[in-house]
Amino acid sequence: MLRTSHILCKVDDVRAAVRDFTELGFTMEFGSDPARAHNALLWFAEGPFIEFFQLPSAFRLLRWPLSTVHGLGAGERLARWARPGEGWRDLALETDELDLTGTRTALRAANLAVSRVMKGRRTRPDGETVRYQFLAPRPARLPFVVSAYDPPQRPSRITHPNGAEGVARVRFGVAEADRPTFRTLIGGDGRLAAEPAPRTGVLGVELAGLAADLDPDKLHGTVFTAAARKG
Repeated sequence: MLRTSHILCKVDDVRAAVRDFTELGFTMEFGSDPARAHNALLWFAEGPFIEFFQLPSAFRLLRWPLSTVHGLGAGERLARWARPGEGWRDLALETDELDLTGTRTALRAANLAVSRVMKGRRTRPDGETVRYQFLAPRPARLPFVVSAYDPPQRPSRITHPNGAEGVARVRFGVAEADRPTFRTLIGGDGRLAAEPAPRTGVLGVELAGLAADLDPDKLHGTVFTAAARKG
């Protein structure tokens, strides 16, 4: 069953995003050497995490070469990621498997158009190499799929000074035309709340434990709200 892995936010300057979210009371981690990193991660003790990434608009020109090599779903998604502006850009779903071959076969059997399985890797700030796989369904506004990370990446212990404990819910808008394919991708993930919307995509993220409202001037186009406290 596919479940929410992480929510992606595009930013113009990942170092500025790390600075601002640290000032907002989050503990941040660069994806690679901070001097050269193009992404940063906001982890929680369990559940989905948040990835901030920067990508030049010129990368849209790689849409067709990438489509030729990996399939239209891959090229369309790169162009979507590279479009100008900051804010929520995508949602990743994950499996417990290191190899997505079986997942791709199952999705294709369900008549969902998907790219070829692509392999990725990055070198963490501590020098460790992380490997993973991903595939891109069509249309590109649907969530994409990632494998388990090798080795696992979640920190053994992490706390946030602002009290944030984790992603309680991801509000995801689904346009009428995308509902059948969206249902094919989604299992029983209680953290992912689909709702009707004119366009398909992430609408907002609710955080459990958040002690106070966040300064919108430091959010880089994201939408965060505090989840209702239980009891």
